[in-house]
Amino acid sequence: MKVTIESLSPIQKKLSFEIPPERVAEEIERSYRAVQSNARIKGFRAGKVPRPLLERHFGEQIAAEVSSLLVEESYGQALAEHAVPVVSRPHIVTEKLIPGQPFRYSATVEVRPEISLADYEGIEVERRVRKVGEHEVTQALDRLAESFAQLHPITDRDTVELGDVVTVDYSAFRRGKPVAGMQGKGRLVELKRGVAPPGFVEHLAGVRKGETVRFSVPPTEASTQSQEEPTTFCVTVRDIARKEKPLLDDEFAKDHGECATLEELRAKVLDNLQKAANRQADRQMEDELLSKILDRNPFAVPPSLVQDQVRRLLAESGIERSVDVSALPEPLRDELTMRARKQVQTIFVLDAIAKQAALTVSEEELHQRVAEILAAAGPEHRQRLEVSYAQPENREKVRERLLREKALRFLVDKAKIRTIEEEGVAGEQEKG
Repeated sequence: MKVTIESLSPIQKKLSFEIPPERVAEEIERSYRAVQSNARIKGFRAGKVPRPLLERHFGEQIAAEVSSLLVEESYGQALAEHAVPVVSRPHIVTEKLIPGQPFRYSATVEVRPEISLADYEGIEVERRVRKVGEHEVTQALDRLAESFAQLHPITDRDTVELGDVVTVDYSAFRRGKPVAGMQGKGRLVELKRGVAPPGFVEHLAGVRKGETVRFSVPPTEASTQSQEEPTTFCVTVRDIARKEKPLLDDEFAKDHGECATLEELRAKVLDNLQKAANRQADRQMEDELLSKILDRNPFAVPPSLVQDQVRRLLAESGIERSVDVSALPEPLRDELTMRARKQVQTIFVLDAIAKQAALTVSEEELHQRVAEILAAAGPEHRQRLEVSYAQPENREKVRERLLREKALRFLVDKAKIRTIEEEGVAGEQEKG
Protein backbone atom coordinates (compact mmCIF):
# COMPACT_ATOMS: atom_id res chain seq x y z
CA MET A 1 0.00 0.00 0.00
CA LYS A 2 1.29 3.44 -0.95
CA VAL A 3 0.21 6.46 1.11
CA THR A 4 1.08 10.10 0.50
CA ILE A 5 0.09 12.84 2.93
CA GLU A 6 -0.43 16.43 1.80
CA SER A 7 -0.94 19.35 4.18
CA LEU A 8 -3.75 21.49 2.80
CA SER A 9 -3.57 23.83 5.81
CA PRO A 10 -2.36 23.68 9.44
CA ILE A 11 -5.64 21.96 10.32
CA GLN A 12 -6.38 19.90 7.21
CA LYS A 13 -4.56 17.04 5.49
CA LYS A 14 -5.24 14.94 2.43
CA LEU A 15 -4.21 11.29 2.47
CA SER A 16 -3.92 9.66 -0.97
CA PHE A 17 -3.95 5.85 -1.14
CA GLU A 18 -2.93 3.35 -3.76
CA ILE A 19 -3.79 -0.29 -3.06
CA PRO A 20 -1.74 -2.71 -5.21
CA PRO A 21 -3.64 -4.72 -7.88
CA GLU A 22 -2.79 -8.07 -6.29
CA ARG A 23 -4.50 -7.03 -3.04
CA VAL A 24 -7.50 -5.82 -5.04
CA ALA A 25 -7.65 -9.10 -6.96
CA GLU A 26 -7.38 -11.12 -3.75
CA GLU A 27 -10.38 -9.37 -2.21
CA ILE A 28 -12.41 -9.54 -5.43
CA GLU A 29 -11.82 -13.29 -5.68
CA ARG A 30 -12.80 -13.81 -2.07
CA SER A 31 -16.04 -11.88 -2.62
CA TYR A 32 -16.94 -13.81 -5.78
CA ARG A 33 -16.35 -17.14 -4.03
CA ALA A 34 -18.68 -16.06 -1.23
CA VAL A 35 -21.33 -14.93 -3.72
CA GLN A 36 -21.02 -18.04 -5.89
CA SER A 37 -21.68 -20.38 -2.98
CA ASN A 38 -24.98 -18.66 -2.23
CA ALA A 39 -26.11 -17.25 -5.59
CA ARG A 40 -29.53 -18.35 -6.84
CA ILE A 41 -29.90 -17.84 -10.60
CA LYS A 42 -32.52 -19.69 -12.61
CA GLY A 43 -31.11 -22.61 -14.57
CA PHE A 44 -28.05 -23.12 -12.40
CA ARG A 45 -27.43 -25.10 -9.27
CA ALA A 46 -25.96 -23.36 -6.18
CA GLY A 47 -22.22 -23.01 -6.58
CA LYS A 48 -22.31 -23.73 -10.33
CA VAL A 49 -23.14 -20.27 -11.71
CA PRO A 50 -20.54 -19.26 -14.34
CA ARG A 51 -18.24 -16.39 -13.42
CA PRO A 52 -19.32 -14.14 -16.35
CA LEU A 53 -22.92 -14.44 -15.22
CA LEU A 54 -21.95 -13.63 -11.63
CA GLU A 55 -20.06 -10.57 -12.84
CA ARG A 56 -23.09 -9.42 -14.82
CA HIS A 57 -25.47 -9.83 -11.84
CA PHE A 58 -23.24 -8.92 -8.91
CA GLY A 59 -20.31 -6.97 -10.37
CA GLU A 60 -21.38 -3.52 -9.15
CA GLN A 61 -22.34 -4.82 -5.71
CA ILE A 62 -19.01 -6.60 -5.27
CA ALA A 63 -17.04 -3.60 -6.50
CA ALA A 64 -18.77 -1.39 -3.93
CA GLU A 65 -18.24 -3.88 -1.11
CA VAL A 66 -14.56 -4.43 -1.95
CA SER A 67 -13.97 -0.67 -2.25
CA SER A 68 -15.53 -0.09 1.18
CA LEU A 69 -13.52 -2.90 2.78
CA LEU A 70 -10.21 -1.71 1.29
CA VAL A 71 -10.88 1.87 2.41
CA GLU A 72 -11.72 0.82 5.97
CA GLU A 73 -8.70 -1.48 6.20
CA SER A 74 -6.10 0.88 4.72
CA TYR A 75 -7.36 4.13 6.30
CA GLY A 76 -7.08 2.87 9.89
CA GLN A 77 -3.67 1.32 9.15
CA ALA A 78 -2.35 4.59 7.71
CA LEU A 79 -3.52 6.67 10.67
CA ALA A 80 -1.71 4.32 13.05
CA GLU A 81 1.50 4.08 11.01
CA HIS A 82 1.82 7.80 10.28
CA ALA A 83 0.41 9.06 13.62
CA VAL A 84 -2.02 11.45 11.93
CA PRO A 85 -3.83 13.42 14.70
CA VAL A 86 -7.27 13.23 13.07
CA VAL A 87 -10.19 14.98 14.79
CA SER A 88 -12.96 14.62 12.18
CA ARG A 89 -14.59 12.04 9.97
CA PRO A 90 -12.78 11.65 6.64
CA HIS A 91 -14.18 12.95 3.38
CA ILE A 92 -13.57 9.98 1.08
CA VAL A 93 -13.29 10.23 -2.72
CA THR A 94 -12.75 6.92 -4.54
CA GLU A 95 -11.80 6.06 -8.09
CA LYS A 96 -13.56 3.22 -9.89
CA LEU A 97 -12.37 -0.21 -8.79
CA ILE A 98 -11.11 -2.13 -11.83
CA PRO A 99 -9.77 -5.70 -11.57
CA GLY A 100 -6.09 -5.91 -12.46
CA GLN A 101 -5.43 -2.25 -11.64
CA PRO A 102 -4.48 -0.44 -8.40
CA PHE A 103 -7.35 0.96 -6.38
CA ARG A 104 -6.93 4.63 -5.56
CA TYR A 105 -8.80 6.92 -3.20
CA SER A 106 -8.25 9.99 -1.05
CA ALA A 107 -9.32 10.93 2.49
CA THR A 108 -9.44 14.58 3.52
CA VAL A 109 -9.46 15.11 7.27
CA GLU A 110 -9.21 17.82 9.91
CA VAL A 111 -6.24 17.45 12.26
CA ARG A 112 -4.97 18.98 15.48
CA PRO A 113 -2.68 21.90 14.69
CA GLU A 114 0.99 21.57 15.60
CA ILE A 115 1.62 24.29 18.18
CA SER A 116 4.91 25.56 19.56
CA LEU A 117 4.16 28.28 22.08
CA ALA A 118 6.38 31.27 22.74
CA ASP A 119 6.23 34.38 24.95
CA TYR A 120 4.19 32.72 27.67
CA GLU A 121 6.48 33.59 30.60
CA GLY A 122 6.33 36.82 32.56
CA ILE A 123 2.88 37.84 31.30
CA GLU A 124 1.35 40.57 33.48
CA VAL A 125 -2.21 39.91 34.65
CA GLU A 126 -4.46 41.26 37.38
CA ARG A 127 -6.18 39.18 40.02
CA ARG A 128 -9.10 41.27 41.24
CA VAL A 129 -10.42 39.94 44.54
CA ARG A 130 -13.73 41.28 45.76
CA LYS A 131 -13.87 41.61 49.53
CA VAL A 132 -17.14 40.17 50.82
CA GLY A 133 -19.19 42.67 52.83
CA GLU A 134 -21.29 42.13 55.93
CA HIS A 135 -24.48 42.71 53.97
CA GLU A 136 -23.67 39.65 51.81
CA VAL A 137 -23.19 37.58 54.95
CA THR A 138 -26.58 38.76 56.22
CA GLN A 139 -28.21 37.85 52.90
CA ALA A 140 -26.61 34.41 52.97
CA LEU A 141 -27.83 33.80 56.52
CA ASP A 142 -31.32 34.90 55.50
CA ARG A 143 -31.27 32.42 52.63
CA LEU A 144 -30.10 29.71 55.04
CA ALA A 145 -32.95 30.51 57.43
CA GLU A 146 -35.35 30.56 54.47
CA SER A 147 -34.33 27.01 53.58
CA PHE A 148 -35.47 25.85 57.04
CA ALA A 149 -38.72 27.82 57.02
CA GLN A 150 -41.93 26.00 57.93
CA LEU A 151 -45.45 26.50 56.61
CA HIS A 152 -48.32 27.16 59.01
CA PRO A 153 -51.95 27.18 57.86
CA ILE A 154 -53.70 30.55 58.11
CA THR A 155 -56.96 30.15 60.06
CA ASP A 156 -57.90 33.74 60.92
CA ARG A 157 -58.75 34.72 57.32
CA ASP A 158 -59.71 33.06 54.04
CA THR A 159 -58.52 35.74 51.63
CA VAL A 160 -55.13 35.57 49.91
CA GLU A 161 -52.61 38.32 50.62
CA LEU A 162 -49.21 39.08 49.13
CA GLY A 163 -46.55 37.13 51.02
CA ASP A 164 -48.76 34.09 51.56
CA VAL A 165 -47.94 30.61 50.33
CA VAL A 166 -50.97 29.19 48.55
CA THR A 167 -51.78 25.68 47.39
CA VAL A 168 -53.35 25.87 43.93
CA ASP A 169 -54.67 23.82 41.04
CA TYR A 170 -53.96 25.59 37.78
CA SER A 171 -54.07 25.30 34.00
CA ALA A 172 -52.68 27.59 31.31
CA PHE A 173 -54.06 28.20 27.83
CA ARG A 174 -53.01 30.03 24.69
CA ARG A 175 -55.52 30.60 21.91
CA GLY A 176 -57.86 28.38 23.86
CA LYS A 177 -55.52 25.39 23.86
CA PRO A 178 -53.74 23.95 26.92
CA VAL A 179 -50.05 24.83 27.19
CA ALA A 180 -47.83 21.78 27.58
CA GLY A 181 -46.13 21.60 30.98
CA MET A 182 -48.25 24.38 32.51
CA GLN A 183 -50.88 22.41 34.43
CA GLY A 184 -50.74 21.15 37.96
CA LYS A 185 -52.64 20.21 41.10
CA GLY A 186 -51.65 20.90 44.68
CA ARG A 187 -48.77 23.16 43.72
CA LEU A 188 -47.28 25.55 46.27
CA VAL A 189 -46.83 29.14 45.09
CA GLU A 190 -45.27 31.86 47.20
CA LEU A 191 -46.95 35.14 46.44
CA LYS A 192 -44.02 37.42 46.00
CA ARG A 193 -43.12 39.28 42.85
CA GLY A 194 -40.62 37.73 40.51
CA VAL A 195 -41.40 34.06 41.25
CA ALA A 196 -44.10 33.65 38.59
CA PRO A 197 -45.09 35.18 35.23
CA PRO A 198 -45.69 38.95 35.51
CA GLY A 199 -49.22 39.59 36.73
CA PHE A 200 -49.77 36.09 38.10
CA VAL A 201 -49.15 36.95 41.75
CA GLU A 202 -51.12 40.18 41.63
CA HIS A 203 -54.22 38.42 40.22
CA LEU A 204 -54.30 35.99 43.15
CA ALA A 205 -54.20 38.68 45.85
CA GLY A 206 -57.73 39.02 47.27
CA VAL A 207 -58.96 35.62 46.02
CA ARG A 208 -60.82 33.54 48.60
CA LYS A 209 -59.94 30.01 49.63
CA GLY A 210 -61.87 27.59 47.38
CA GLU A 211 -62.48 30.25 44.73
CA THR A 212 -61.51 29.77 41.06
CA VAL A 213 -60.35 32.71 38.97
CA ARG A 214 -59.44 33.16 35.31
CA PHE A 215 -57.07 35.86 34.11
CA SER A 216 -54.61 36.61 31.33
CA VAL A 217 -51.02 37.79 31.54
CA PRO A 218 -49.18 39.41 28.63
CA PRO A 219 -46.13 37.81 26.99
CA THR A 220 -42.80 38.70 28.57
CA GLU A 221 -39.89 40.33 26.80
CA ALA A 222 -38.10 36.99 26.90
CA SER A 223 -40.94 35.18 25.14
CA THR A 224 -40.14 33.23 22.01
CA GLN A 225 -42.05 33.82 18.81
CA SER A 226 -44.47 31.00 19.66
CA GLN A 227 -45.30 32.69 22.97
CA GLU A 228 -46.25 36.14 21.72
CA GLU A 229 -49.90 35.46 22.55
CA PRO A 230 -51.21 36.26 26.08
CA THR A 231 -51.44 33.33 28.46
CA THR A 232 -54.76 32.65 30.21
CA PHE A 233 -54.66 30.96 33.61
CA CYS A 234 -57.43 29.13 35.42
CA VAL A 235 -56.46 28.91 39.11
CA THR A 236 -58.26 27.43 42.11
CA VAL A 237 -56.96 28.34 45.58
CA ARG A 238 -57.07 25.27 47.83
CA ASP A 239 -55.20 26.38 50.96
CA ILE A 240 -53.50 29.45 52.40
CA ALA A 241 -50.42 29.35 54.63
CA ARG A 242 -47.68 31.60 55.91
CA LYS A 243 -43.98 30.88 55.84
CA GLU A 244 -42.23 31.29 59.18
CA LYS A 245 -38.46 31.39 59.22
CA PRO A 246 -36.52 30.33 62.32
CA LEU A 247 -34.86 33.06 64.33
CA LEU A 248 -31.22 33.67 63.55
CA ASP A 249 -29.76 33.09 66.99
CA ASP A 250 -27.31 30.81 68.77
CA GLU A 251 -29.80 27.93 68.76
CA PHE A 252 -30.14 28.20 64.99
CA ALA A 253 -26.34 28.20 64.67
CA LYS A 254 -26.13 25.00 66.73
CA ASP A 255 -29.00 23.21 64.97
CA HIS A 256 -28.31 24.17 61.36
CA GLY A 257 -24.82 25.61 61.12
CA GLU A 258 -22.80 23.25 63.32
CA CYS A 259 -21.48 26.24 65.23
CA ALA A 260 -21.62 27.14 68.92
CA THR A 261 -22.87 30.72 68.38
CA LEU A 262 -24.43 32.91 65.71
CA GLU A 263 -21.24 34.96 65.54
CA GLU A 264 -19.28 31.81 64.84
CA LEU A 265 -21.76 30.93 62.09
CA ARG A 266 -21.40 34.43 60.60
CA ALA A 267 -17.63 33.98 60.57
CA LYS A 268 -18.00 30.59 58.87
CA VAL A 269 -20.35 32.00 56.22
CA LEU A 270 -18.01 34.94 55.64
CA ASP A 271 -15.08 32.58 55.18
CA ASN A 272 -17.00 30.44 52.67
CA LEU A 273 -18.16 33.48 50.70
CA GLN A 274 -14.64 34.91 50.63
CA LYS A 275 -13.21 31.61 49.43
CA ALA A 276 -15.81 31.60 46.62
CA ALA A 277 -14.83 35.18 45.70
CA ASN A 278 -11.17 34.16 45.69
CA ARG A 279 -11.91 31.23 43.37
CA GLN A 280 -13.79 33.53 41.03
CA ALA A 281 -10.83 35.93 41.03
CA ASP A 282 -8.53 33.02 40.18
CA ARG A 283 -10.74 31.92 37.29
CA GLN A 284 -10.92 35.44 35.86
CA MET A 285 -7.17 35.87 36.20
CA GLU A 286 -6.52 32.51 34.49
CA ASP A 287 -8.91 33.44 31.70
CA GLU A 288 -7.08 36.74 31.16
CA LEU A 289 -3.73 34.94 31.16
CA LEU A 290 -4.88 32.39 28.58
CA SER A 291 -6.37 35.16 26.42
CA LYS A 292 -3.03 36.98 26.36
CA ILE A 293 -1.18 33.77 25.45
CA LEU A 294 -3.63 33.17 22.61
CA ASP A 295 -3.12 36.76 21.41
CA ARG A 296 0.64 36.15 21.31
CA ASN A 297 0.30 32.70 19.71
CA PRO A 298 -2.61 32.77 17.23
CA PHE A 299 -3.55 29.52 15.50
CA ALA A 300 -6.54 28.05 13.70
CA VAL A 301 -8.64 25.23 15.16
CA PRO A 302 -10.61 22.51 13.35
CA PRO A 303 -14.20 23.68 12.70
CA SER A 304 -15.57 20.24 13.60
CA LEU A 305 -14.18 20.54 17.14
CA VAL A 306 -15.66 24.03 17.50
CA GLN A 307 -19.08 22.75 16.42
CA ASP A 308 -18.84 19.83 18.86
CA GLN A 309 -18.03 22.27 21.65
CA VAL A 310 -20.97 24.49 20.65
CA ARG A 311 -23.26 21.50 21.11
CA ARG A 312 -21.74 20.81 24.53
CA LEU A 313 -22.45 24.41 25.54
CA LEU A 314 -26.04 24.01 24.34
CA ALA A 315 -26.38 20.79 26.35
CA GLU A 316 -25.09 22.58 29.46
CA SER A 317 -27.86 25.14 28.91
CA GLY A 318 -30.49 22.41 28.74
CA ILE A 319 -30.81 22.44 24.94
CA GLU A 320 -30.65 19.20 22.96
CA ARG A 321 -27.26 18.64 21.32
CA SER A 322 -29.09 17.53 18.15
CA VAL A 323 -30.52 21.03 17.60
CA ASP A 324 -29.68 22.67 14.26
CA VAL A 325 -27.04 25.22 15.26
CA SER A 326 -27.49 27.16 12.00
CA ALA A 327 -31.14 27.80 12.97
CA LEU A 328 -30.18 29.62 16.18
CA PRO A 329 -30.47 33.44 16.26
CA GLU A 330 -27.31 34.91 14.75
CA PRO A 331 -26.15 36.80 17.89
CA LEU A 332 -26.51 33.65 20.02
CA ARG A 333 -24.82 31.49 17.39
CA ASP A 334 -21.90 33.92 17.09
CA GLU A 335 -21.46 34.15 20.86
CA LEU A 336 -21.52 30.35 21.28
CA THR A 337 -19.08 29.87 18.42
CA MET A 338 -16.67 32.42 19.88
CA ARG A 339 -16.80 30.81 23.33
CA ALA A 340 -16.44 27.33 21.88
CA ARG A 341 -13.44 28.32 19.73
CA LYS A 342 -11.63 29.80 22.71
CA GLN A 343 -12.33 26.71 24.82
CA VAL A 344 -10.90 24.44 22.10
CA GLN A 345 -7.88 26.73 21.72
CA THR A 346 -7.35 26.65 25.49
CA ILE A 347 -7.23 22.85 25.46
CA PHE A 348 -4.63 22.93 22.67
CA VAL A 349 -2.57 25.53 24.54
CA LEU A 350 -2.54 23.51 27.76
CA ASP A 351 -1.68 20.31 25.88
CA ALA A 352 1.17 22.12 24.11
CA ILE A 353 2.51 23.52 27.40
CA ALA A 354 2.37 20.09 29.02
CA LYS A 355 4.40 18.68 26.12
CA GLN A 356 6.93 21.53 25.97
CA ALA A 357 7.45 21.52 29.74
CA ALA A 358 7.59 17.70 29.87
CA LEU A 359 4.83 17.57 32.50
CA THR A 360 3.58 14.15 33.55
CA VAL A 361 0.91 12.57 35.75
CA SER A 362 2.03 9.69 37.94
CA GLU A 363 -0.05 6.59 38.60
CA GLU A 364 -0.30 7.67 42.24
CA GLU A 365 -1.73 11.06 41.24
CA LEU A 366 -4.19 9.40 38.88
CA HIS A 367 -5.26 6.91 41.53
CA GLN A 368 -5.77 9.69 44.07
CA ARG A 369 -7.93 11.76 41.70
CA VAL A 370 -10.12 8.77 40.81
CA ALA A 371 -10.52 8.05 44.54
CA GLU A 372 -11.61 11.68 45.09
CA ILE A 373 -14.18 11.40 42.30
CA LEU A 374 -15.58 8.18 43.77
CA ALA A 375 -15.73 9.64 47.30
CA ALA A 376 -17.60 12.72 46.09
CA ALA A 377 -20.11 10.64 44.12
CA GLY A 378 -21.78 9.09 47.16
CA PRO A 379 -22.53 5.42 47.84
CA GLU A 380 -25.49 5.23 45.44
CA HIS A 381 -23.28 5.94 42.39
CA ARG A 382 -19.93 4.63 43.59
CA GLN A 383 -20.24 1.07 42.29
CA ARG A 384 -21.21 2.21 38.78
CA LEU A 385 -18.34 4.72 38.70
CA GLU A 386 -15.85 2.15 39.95
CA VAL A 387 -16.71 -0.01 36.94
CA SER A 388 -16.47 3.02 34.64
CA TYR A 389 -13.09 4.20 35.92
CA ALA A 390 -11.69 0.68 35.72
CA GLN A 391 -11.79 1.16 31.93
CA PRO A 392 -8.44 2.40 30.54
CA GLU A 393 -10.05 4.98 28.23
CA ASN A 394 -11.90 6.64 31.13
CA ARG A 395 -8.81 6.71 33.31
CA GLU A 396 -6.94 8.28 30.40
CA LYS A 397 -9.51 11.09 30.27
CA VAL A 398 -8.88 11.77 33.97
CA ARG A 399 -5.13 11.78 33.28
CA GLU A 400 -5.66 14.36 30.50
CA ARG A 401 -7.63 16.64 32.85
CA LEU A 402 -4.93 16.36 35.51
CA LEU A 403 -2.22 17.13 32.98
CA ARG A 404 -4.07 20.24 31.79
CA GLU A 405 -4.51 21.38 35.39
CA LYS A 406 -0.75 21.04 35.87
CA ALA A 407 -0.12 22.98 32.66
CA LEU A 408 -2.37 25.80 33.86
CA ARG A 409 -0.58 25.95 37.23
CA PHE A 410 2.72 26.03 35.33
CA LEU A 411 1.52 29.05 33.33
CA VAL A 412 0.26 30.82 36.46
CA ASP A 413 3.60 30.24 38.19
CA LYS A 414 5.37 31.86 35.23
CA ALA A 415 3.07 34.91 35.20
CA LYS A 416 3.44 38.25 36.96
CA ILE A 417 0.23 38.58 38.95
CA ARG A 418 -0.91 41.77 40.62
CA THR A 419 -3.58 41.14 43.24
CA ILE A 420 -6.05 43.96 43.77
CA GLU A 421 -8.61 43.97 46.58
CA GLU A 422 -11.74 45.74 45.44
CA GLU A 423 -14.67 47.50 47.13
CA GLY A 424 -12.55 50.20 48.72
CA VAL A 425 -10.08 47.85 50.38
CA ALA A 426 -6.52 49.11 49.91
CA GLY A 427 -3.50 46.95 49.38
CA GLU A 428 -1.82 45.39 46.42
CA GLN A 429 0.77 42.69 46.25
CA GLU A 430 3.06 41.54 43.49
CA LYS A 431 3.92 38.01 42.50
CA GLY A 432 6.43 36.90 39.93
